[in-house]
Amino acid sequence: MKKYFPGLIVIFILMLFSEVKAQQVRSLWIDGVAGLNNNWILNQNAYGNQEMEYATTFGYTAGAGVSYFYNRQWGYNASLLISKMGQNYAGFQAGGEAKRKTKLTYLEVPLLLMRQIPYTNYPTWISFGPDILILLKANQEYSRKGGAELPKPIGMASGDVTDRFKRADIALNISINRMIDVNRYSKTMFLFSINSAIGITDINTPDWQIPNTHGIYGKSHNFYIGIKAGMMFKVARLGGAYW
Repeated sequence: MKKYFPGLIVIFILMLFSEVKAQQVRSLWIDGVAGLNNNWILNQNAYGNQEMEYATTFGYTAGAGVSYFYNRQWGYNASLLISKMGQNYAGFQAGGEAKRKTKLTYLEVPLLLMRQIPYTNYPTWISFGPDILILLKANQEYSRKGGAELPKPIGMASGDVTDRFKRADIALNISINRMIDVNRYSKTMFLFSINSAIGITDINTPDWQIPNTHGIYGKSHNFYIGIKAGMMFKVARLGGAYW
């Protein structure tokens, strides 16, 4: 899937230039989406051990949402998603070849304000706002071949590490969304978006905010960029005219 990820983004950009019908003013929609994210934990926490190189990390998002298009320029969106996040690491640690995977599962609740991109006849929207992440589970996988004993081996232990991460994280979410009518009555749309979120709070609990080998502790933050696709269905129209 990795090699297809850049191509999917290119396809989305090309879709921005294909003409379609727009949504109705004051219309309410529900949606179901699924997507693929490129995940990062910015600022590695190795719990006092030697840090490793970052490795490519992918996760998925799936869930449902509701959108309301208030007028030609503005709308609102709220979603309830399950998101797999975290970070993979690989490289030499304490003289041995090591691999580490930190897997985080969140209930993600983006609350977004939507703004139509101006000066275009095509219904393309940019969405932005707070993103609430509620931790459901955290797991760590670690293996190493050879090398010396780690300064703090408990930090690299495999298994459930939910206690090492805060139960809630607040992020800033931004996305570009393209909606395409799939029937003549403008009641069903295909949704495609490029989406990104960056955490603004430290995800590590106080007991695990451990300085690195240089005696310095840095806050860790969730970050992802990805693509989502799904279907939208109109459930109500509260007055207004067609665009």
